[in-house]
Amino acid sequence: MNKEAYQKKIASIQSQLNPDTHLLIVSKTRSEDEIKTYYELGHRDFGENRVQELLEKAEHLKNSCPEIRWHMIGHLQTNKVNQLFSVPNLWAIHSVDREELLEKILKAQDKLSGSLNIFLQFNTSKEEEKSGFADYASLKHAAQLIGKKSQIKLHGLMTMGTLRTENFEGEARRCFKELEQLRQKLSKELKLPLENSMGMSQDYKIALEENAHWIRIGTMMFS
Repeated sequence: MNKEAYQKKIASIQSQLNPDTHLLIVSKTRSEDEIKTYYELGHRDFGENRVQELLEKAEHLKNSCPEIRWHMIGHLQTNKVNQLFSVPNLWAIHSVDREELLEKILKAQDKLSGSLNIFLQFNTSKEEEKSGFADYASLKHAAQLIGKKSQIKLHGLMTMGTLRTENFEGEARRCFKELEQLRQKLSKELKLPLENSMGMSQDYKIALEENAHWIRIGTMMFS
């Protein structure tokens, strides 16, 4: 695509967003030139799902794209946390899916140059191949482990809609509605202004109807 095509893509998506919704462009497998094109059009938030690929892109683009904000959106192994924390301009992790990982992140926070936002992943679909917290009690306990003076900031909750279903739209709505209810409850109990991260290329319109704060779109932005 040429720059004009990129401009039309991002304008089309942005015209659909709610006032408090952010677009996270999923740039996994995409080239640095493609990312740079969107950056030059004013976009700042990009998501990757592999630590090594994220680190390489961040290092290569840190000078030409100094205001870029990187988001880790893939499953994160505990032994990759230190490497992830060396990523320039790392802004958020959307996939903190278990207490063991959160504890590792908290212990390693002194390796960060600044603060880092995290989303706790909740398994609304209950599909076995998906990771994430499975009940409200464990979710709240994890949230309470994060100290208010910590470099690690609880920014919100994340989920994905059900994949293996004949009722894709209905299940996506159920999952997103549940996450929004959990966000409201946890936000009220912890007195924190939390956000949610939900919706991808195939179901982002449903996520927007259910009050998504972050939608994660990749395929649509590059085709």
